[in-house]
Order: sequence, then C-alpha cells, then structure tokens
Amino acid sequence: METSTQTKQKWIEKGKELLEGTRAFFNSYLFYVLQTVLACVFVLIQKEVWGAIVFVGLLSIILVACEDILPTTLPFLLLCTFTTNCYDSFDTFMAFAIYAPIPAAALIGHFLVYHKPYKIGESITGILAVSIALVLGGIGGFTLKEYASGAYYILGLGAGMAVAYLLMKSQFSYRKDYDIREKFSALMVCMGLLCVAMIVIGTVRRLCGWIESGKGYSLGFSPNNLSTMLMFAMPFPLYFTKKNKLWALLTPLFFGAITMTHSRGGLLFGAVELMICCVYWIGEGKHRLARGGLCALAACAFLACFGRVIISVIQERLLDDGATTGGARYQMLFQAIDNFVKNPFVGTGILDDSISYAGYRKQGTMAWYHMMIPQVVGSMGLVGVAAYAFQAFGRFKLATKKLCRWSVILGISYLGILLMSQVNPGEFCPLPFELLTVLLFILQEKRLEEETIPLNLAGGLKKEKKH
Repeated sequence: METSTQTKQKWIEKGKELLEGTRAFFNSYLFYVLQTVLACVFVLIQKEVWGAIVFVGLLSIILVACEDILPTTLPFLLLCTFTTNCYDSFDTFMAFAIYAPIPAAALIGHFLVYHKPYKIGESITGILAVSIALVLGGIGGFTLKEYASGAYYILGLGAGMAVAYLLMKSQFSYRKDYDIREKFSALMVCMGLLCVAMIVIGTVRRLCGWIESGKGYSLGFSPNNLSTMLMFAMPFPLYFTKKNKLWALLTPLFFGAITMTHSRGGLLFGAVELMICCVYWIGEGKHRLARGGLCALAACAFLACFGRVIISVIQERLLDDGATTGGARYQMLFQAIDNFVKNPFVGTGILDDSISYAGYRKQGTMAWYHMMIPQVVGSMGLVGVAAYAFQAFGRFKLATKKLCRWSVILGISYLGILLMSQVNPGEFCPLPFELLTVLLFILQEKRLEEETIPLNLAGGLKKEKKH
C-alpha cells in the first residue's frame, strides 16, 4: 500500500511529465501551424483586436510554462503582423491598458524564474553606441513632458534594445535539444505565410467591393509593414532546401505577395533581395548552371506577365505622392540637412516634430523622416552618424565572419530590413522591426560560439554540423 509520501511523489512526477509535454507541444511544428491558422482566422473574420487579446494571453501562458524563450517568438511575430490591420487604433488598444500588468508580470516572472547567466557578444557595443546617440540627439531642446511622451522611441530604440539584447542573449545562448536554425527558420516561414494570407484576403475583399459597388476600397492592410515582414522572412525557406528543393518556391511566393501590396519600397528592394536569394540558391547546391537558367527563365516569365503592371503601379504611386517634385520625402531630405546645419554635433533629436511628416503621423508615433540616413543625420548629427556607422561596421563584420549557410540567410534577412529602412521607418520602429533585427545578430553570435563548417566558395556549401 502506497504511503502519502509515495503518492505525493507520484503526483509530482506526473506533473513534471505534463509540464514537459506541454513545453514540447508549445515548441512543436504542429503548434506553429495551429497558431498561424488561428491568426489567419482572426484576419478573415476581421477580429484582429480580439486576436490580439488571445495571442497576448497565449504569450503570457507560454512565458509562465516554458523555460525556453523560443516558443514565444512566433506568437509575438504573428501578433505584430496581423495587428498591422489595426491602423491608427491607439485609443482602441489603450482601452485594454488596465490589463497590461498581467502579461508584464508573466514577462518579468519568466526572466526571474528561468534566469540564465548574462552574456554579451560583439553586437552589444553597436547597440550601446546608438543608445548614447539617441539620448544626446537634440539634447536640451525638449521639455520633460515631451521626453516622457517620446520615451518609447528614445529608450525603446536604445537602452531598451540593450536590455532586450541581454535578456534574449541569455536565453538563446545555452545549448538546446533541437536545431535552433530549423526552428527559427520555420517560425519565420510561418510569419511570411500569414503575411501572404493577409494580402490575399485584403485583395479579394477589395475586388469583391469593386464588383459590388464599382468603387475602390482600401486593401485593409499596411503595404509597407507587410512588405517589411516578408523581406525579413524571404530567405528562410531556402534553409530547408537541403531537405526538399520545393521549399525554394516560397521565396518567390513571398516576393509575389509583396508585388500585390503596391509598396514601392517592397517592389524595388524586394526585387533586390530576391535576386540575392537567387544567387545564394544557385551557389549553395549542385547543378548551378541549370539553377541559374531556371531563375533567368522564371524572371523573364514574371516580367513578361507583370512587368507593365509593376511599372504602372510605380508611376501611379509616384504621381500620387508627388515624390519627384516636392513630395514629403523630398522635402524632408532638405529638412534633414537644415536640422544638421542647426546642430551638426547632435542634431535636433528624434522627437523633433517640425518636419513635414509631423502633420500626418498617427497618435502614439514619432515624426519619422521615412529615410534612415536623413533620420540619423537630421536627428542625431555627427554623433549619430558615428554611432550608426560603428554599428553597421560591427554588424557587417559579424555577419561575414566564418561564412556558412546560416550566416548568409541571417544576413540576407537583415539586408531586407536595412533596405526598407531607406524609404520607410524600418529600424526606427522598436517593435517588431528593431527587436527582430537585434535577434538576428544574437543568432549570428550564437553560431560563432558553436562549431560551424564554413562556406566553401569554390565548392558550394558543405553540410553543417548540427547543433
């Protein structure tokens, strides 16, 4: 007959088994698919706000249940993706602010209970340099109230990213019982597929509205934001081509979805990223000549079918925006120069709302230049130029050190956000863009901390050691 101690121990063992099973499920490919389908459902029924509540709740549960931080990555990215449909919804989400302590407690509790030793790598120095430039930008030119209202951007892009780096680095650095390259690639593919679904759903709705009333309707999604997310995701299907070549089809699918958004930045820089992906795909395997011919044939077929449409879209958007003759970006380019001349050392600060876009910004956002280089020059002056140049050099050095299949894919993904940042807020959005960028370089550091077989440029990509 069992004693009370034995019974208690038995229940403890069952509890541990249940917890381990739950953790395994949260980090399974099946759960990745289920989450993606659920996000698509919320978009389809146009209940993105309710979807946000559900996914924040899911994130809170995973943070409490899982020691590993990776299972929280996909729900976070899906949440950030489908809520781009909630454009200008600051007041809507602020109504739920009273419940914020619940996920906040789950987040803080996770890093306290599942604490891992803090580690730093090469990319932290660039983050710290940028943090200093952001704080010094326009220093003394704003009131305490303005600093308080803009703290999300000043701290979120600087010191906040440094804290996020330390927390994520501590969790992603220790060895796991799975290949993090495959898991991370899978969740990025899922995010990309959600973007594709959102674009298709929005396009069909617009078409149906036009058929019914003869009037044009909004696509319902943010073209630039979804294009940016797709450019993050574009190279990751190629990681799976070593198992099945058909995965490569998702990369042009992601670009095809970008063309449907009518995003000028997406069309231009997405095409550049796609070409780089093609070069990588041609060089990473056998039969390079055949692969090159296939890519050239596909490009010709695509241009023959959609070339005129793409050109007309670009021309239409240029005329609508007036970008070539005094449009907002054209004006802000010169405003950046003026602001630099006013204060060449530290600029006028990222809280400066004297630029043209200030009249169009939505509540809770900053007055972006929508161009990364003018943003740095005008907002942070020479200090900002030095800080961002230092960070860019460090990132380039990190991405190209001991080149391998994984480093190239991570590097192409970063190139996507870097290019889009030249014509959109991009890296000046703390969540999700800059946070995801920081994570890409944490993964670059992680692969250098482990044994990796380098890229053989003469003989293609060798098989990497699983870690």
